[in-house]
Amino acid sequence: MDASGRTPRRLPRRALLRQTVSALGFLASIPLLAACGSAAPAAPAAGATSPASASGATPAAAAPPTGGSAGKLTLPTYVPIELVTPDLPGTAAGVDPAYLTFPKALVKSVSEAPSHGGDVDVFTRVILAAPPAVEANQAWQAVNRAIGANMKLNMVPTAEYNTKLATTIASTDIPDMVFLSSLQILGIPQFLQKACADLTPYVAGDAVKDYPNLANIPPIAWKQTVYNNGIYGVPIPRPYVQGIWYVNQSRFESIGAGQPKDGAEFKQILQQLTNPSASQWGISGDASYAFGLTGITSVPQLAMFRAPNNWKVDSSGKFIKDIETDEFKAALAYTRDLWASGVFYADALTTTSSENKLNLVAGRFAVYPDGWFSYPAEYWDRGLKLNPPVKFRTLHPFSNDGGAPIWHQYQAFNGMTAIKQGSPERIKEMLRILNYLAAPFGSEEAFLLEFGVKDVDYTLDANGNPVLTAQGQADTTVSWRYMAQRPQILFDANDPEFARVAHADEETIIPVIIPDPSLGLISTTNQSKSGVLLKNFTDALVDFVVGRRPLSDYDSLVSDWRSNGGEQMRTEFQQAYAAQA
Repeated sequence: MDASGRTPRRLPRRALLRQTVSALGFLASIPLLAACGSAAPAAPAAGATSPASASGATPAAAAPPTGGSAGKLTLPTYVPIELVTPDLPGTAAGVDPAYLTFPKALVKSVSEAPSHGGDVDVFTRVILAAPPAVEANQAWQAVNRAIGANMKLNMVPTAEYNTKLATTIASTDIPDMVFLSSLQILGIPQFLQKACADLTPYVAGDAVKDYPNLANIPPIAWKQTVYNNGIYGVPIPRPYVQGIWYVNQSRFESIGAGQPKDGAEFKQILQQLTNPSASQWGISGDASYAFGLTGITSVPQLAMFRAPNNWKVDSSGKFIKDIETDEFKAALAYTRDLWASGVFYADALTTTSSENKLNLVAGRFAVYPDGWFSYPAEYWDRGLKLNPPVKFRTLHPFSNDGGAPIWHQYQAFNGMTAIKQGSPERIKEMLRILNYLAAPFGSEEAFLLEFGVKDVDYTLDANGNPVLTAQGQADTTVSWRYMAQRPQILFDANDPEFARVAHADEETIIPVIIPDPSLGLISTTNQSKSGVLLKNFTDALVDFVVGRRPLSDYDSLVSDWRSNGGEQMRTEFQQAYAAQA
C-alpha cells in the first residue's frame, strides 16, 4: 500500500525481478552522460528563512545539526514542524504522531507560489491507477495554480519504471525532475553526478531552512540521497516500521490467545487456529518473498531469531550478511517446521500478495506478514465493514527463545527526486516546488494534494472529516507523493481508535529497533547483481521451506552467493563504511 492508504496494483515479484534485471543490464550500457546544464553552482546567499516566518506557525524546537554521512558533508539541519498538536505525540526515535480527529483549521505553510509560470517536466512513477489527464482533473489544475506552474508529469507504472527510467536518463534532454526509487541501481550514481544538480549548497546544514517543509524531513532519509560527498536529491520519507505480522484479532480472542511470548507458543497458537475442514489455517505468506524470509515482509520472522537487519558489522569492521548467520538459518528451519506442521494456508504456494490480503480479511488464515502502510485501509477499515465486524491488529516483537526482542528498522526512505542541472535560480525554483509538495499534515497545501477540490473530489462527513468522492479517488492519484511528501502520521477518518492502537504498536517496536549498517552506502556490485542473486536465493528458500530441498544444502547456497557477487559486495560496503567513519 502506498502512503495515501490506498491499495496499489502490484506486479508479481518474480515478474518484477525479471524486469528489474533486464533494466539493470540496459542501464549498465549507458555511458557517463554529458552535463545537461551548467556545473554545480556556488552556494546561495546566506539568510535562511525560519519555518515560523514562512508558515506563520511555530515549529517544534530544532534538533542539533546532524553530521554528514560521508566525509565532511553536513546533512540538512532537522527542524520538525508541528502545525497541529497531535493527540499522541511522535518521538525523535521514530514513533509517528497520531491524530484522533482531523484538524478543523488548516495552516498555510507556503507563503507564496513557488513558481512564476512555465512548464515543469517530471518523470515519476504511479503506483495506483493513472489519474485523469490534467484537462479533466480539477484537483491537478488546482495544484498547478497553487504552485504557479504547468506541472507536466510523466507517470510511469511500476511494471515499466526501470525500463523507461533507463531510456529517460540516456536522453540528452532529461526532465526538470526525475524520481529515482533507489541509488542502488546501476548507472544512477553516474547519472546524478553528470546530469543532475548537486543540492549540497542549497540544503546542507542550515541552508535547508530556506525550504522549511524540506527541513521537516528527518536525517535518516536525507542520508540516502548522498553520493560522492554530495546531496543529489530530495528524499521521500517513510516510517521506521515496515514489515509487520497482521493478525485476525477476533480469531485470536476466540481461542483465548494473546501476544505470543516465544516461538513455541506462537506455533501452538497457529495450530489451534488451523482447521482445514473449515478452510481455516493459522498463517500464510507470499512465495515471492519466501513466505516472509525475504523482502520487506521478512522483518517479523528474521527479527524473531535476532538475525541482522540485512547486514551487520563485527568489531573488526567486517560486514556480515544476514543469510550468513546461524540466526537466519534458525528462522528458515522454524518456517520449514511450521510448513511441515500444516499451519500454512493450503494454497500459499500459488496465491499473490493481493489475493493474500483479501484471504486474511476473509478469515482463511489468521496471520500474514505485510507492509505497515496496509494497516488502516486494507485491514482495519475492511474489518470494520464486515458483518459482524472483525478486528485486525499486529503482533508485537517477541523472540523465539523468549528473551529480549529486536526489530528491523526500515530505511525510512521511498526514493528521491533529483533535479536537472541548471542555473541557481532554476534549481531554487524546483526546490521551492518540492518544498510545497512536502507540506506537513494540517497544512492547506497537504490537504489540497491529498483531497483535491471541495464538492468535486471530497465532501465532509458528520464529524468534519474529508471523504473522497468517486471522482476524488481518481483525481488524487496524481503522483505528487512520488516527487516529495510530508513525514508520516497516524490517522484514520473511519475510526479514531486506529491511531491510538497503531501508536501503541509503534511504541513497542521503536525501542527495540536496529538499523541496517549498509544504509546510504553504495556498492556497484550490489547495484548490478543483487536482483539476480535475490531471485535465485528466494527461489531456493521456497524449496527449503516446503521440503523440496534438504537444509543440508543451505551452506552451499550461501557459498554460491559469495562467489557470484556477495563477497565483492561485502568488500565494497566495507570500504564505503570505513570512508564515512
